[in-house]
Amino acid sequence: MVKTPIQQAVLFATSTSTRRGREIPTALTRCGGVTLVKRALMVLSRNGVRRFVVVIADAEVRRATIADPQLASLEITWVFNAERPEDDAYSLWRARPHVRGEFFVAPCDRIFNPAVVKALIAEPLDAVTLAVGRAPMAALPAGEQAATLPADTHAVALVDTSANAGPVAGLGGRGDVWSTGIFVASRALFDALDRVDDHGQTRNLTQALDDLAARGAVRAADIGDGWWHPARNEFERKRAQSALVRSLRKSVDGIISRHINRRFSLAATRVLMHFPVRPNHVTAFSLMVSIAAAVTAAMATVASPGWLIVGAVLWQLASMLDGIDGELARLKFAESKFGEWFDTLTDDVGKFMFFIGSGVGFSAVTGQPIWLQICGVAVAIQLALSLSLYRKLLRTGSGSHYALKWDVNPNDPRLLMRLYARIEFLSRRDYYVFAWLVMAVSGLLHVAIVLTFATTLWALTHELVKPRQVRANFPAHPPG
Repeated sequence: MVKTPIQQAVLFATSTSTRRGREIPTALTRCGGVTLVKRALMVLSRNGVRRFVVVIADAEVRRATIADPQLASLEITWVFNAERPEDDAYSLWRARPHVRGEFFVAPCDRIFNPAVVKALIAEPLDAVTLAVGRAPMAALPAGEQAATLPADTHAVALVDTSANAGPVAGLGGRGDVWSTGIFVASRALFDALDRVDDHGQTRNLTQALDDLAARGAVRAADIGDGWWHPARNEFERKRAQSALVRSLRKSVDGIISRHINRRFSLAATRVLMHFPVRPNHVTAFSLMVSIAAAVTAAMATVASPGWLIVGAVLWQLASMLDGIDGELARLKFAESKFGEWFDTLTDDVGKFMFFIGSGVGFSAVTGQPIWLQICGVAVAIQLALSLSLYRKLLRTGSGSHYALKWDVNPNDPRLLMRLYARIEFLSRRDYYVFAWLVMAVSGLLHVAIVLTFATTLWALTHELVKPRQVRANFPAHPPG
C-alpha cells in the first residue's frame, strides 16, 4: 500500500475528436452528461487528490472547466502542450515543474470508476504502478481489439502469471491482462524519460515504462470489479455511456426493483442525463405523483371503485420514478446532504398520504370505516418509527436510510429475529408498492391494508428488540 496519501494528479487533455463534423477537444466530450475532464477530476478528487496539473492543447478546456461551480474548490494548474499534443512523454515533461512526489496519471479520453483509483492506492509503489484489468472490448477478436484500444492500453506481461497483480515483466506483446492507461508514478518516471535510446533520441512514455519494467520497478494493480472504457469517438462514447448507466444499479435492490423499477429508472436516466434536469427536480415530481395517487385513491366511491386501482398505478409509477434522482446524482456528481434528506422525507410523506387516501377511498367503497382507522394507526406507527430513525440519521450527518444497518441474520438464535429475517422483504418499498397494485387490481385491497399494518408492527418490533445502528463505513457527508 502507498505509504502516504497521493494528493496530486497529472491529466492529459490534449487529444481531439471529431464530433458532428468538427474537431473538439476530447476532454470536453460529454459522457453521461458530464465532460470527460470533469469526470476524471471528480473521481480523483473524491479519492483524496487535491492538486491537479492538467495538460491541454486548447484553451477552451480551461475556460469550460473553470466556469463549472462544482470544480471551483479544486487546485488546478494549467499547462499548455499545443506543439506535440499526441506525445504523452512531452506532456509529462511540461507538467514536471509542478509535480512534487508521487502522482496519478490519467488521460481524459476515457472513463473509469473509483475502484480503479482504490486499486492503485492499495498496491505498493516502486517507480510506476499500473491499473490493470480486462479490456473493455474483450468480446472483439484479438487483432481488432488491439486496433481499437487506446495506444497507451498495453498488454501487460506479469512475472507471476497466476495473478493479475504484482511485478510487471514488460509491456506489449502477449500479456495476461491489459493496462487501463491510468497509473501512479514517482519521480523515477521522469528519470526514465530523461534517458536517451541508442540513437540519441528521447524515449516516449511506452519505452520509459518498458525500461522501468525490465528493471523491476513497475507493478500491476488489479482493478478487480472496477471498470474503464475509452470514449474517443462517437462509437466509444455510446459504449462508455452504457457502461456508466449499468454501473448505477445497486446490490441492495429487491427483486421488484431489480427487474421492474430499476429498468424503468435507468431508461429514463439515459434520456434525462443529456438535459439540465437536477435530481431534486425528479424527487419533487415523484412526490407530486405520490400526492396525485393519494388524492385519486381517496376519490373512490361505491359507484366508482376503480379510482383505487388508478391510485395504486400512480403510486407504482412514483416508486419507479424514485430511483431516477439518485441515478442522476451519482452520474453527475450532484449528491448533496439536502438532496438525501429531501428524497427521504418525500418518500415518507408520499407513503403516509397514500395510505390515508387509500383508507378513505376503501372505507367509502365498503362502507366500513375500520379500514381508514387501520391505515391511520399504521401511519401513526410509521411516523413514530421514522422520527426515531431521523434522530439517528441526524447524528450520522446523512439523510439516507442506507446509513443505518438494515441487515437481518436468518441464523439469529432469537425466534423473533429469525421470523423477521424471512419476511423482511415485505417491508421493502419496491415490494409492498407493487404488491399493493396487484392486490388492488385483484380486488384484495383489504388484504393489502392488513399486510401493511402487520409489516408496520413487525418493523416497530424489530426496532424495539434490535435497534438499527449506524454503518461504520458509511460516509457522513455526500461528496461534492
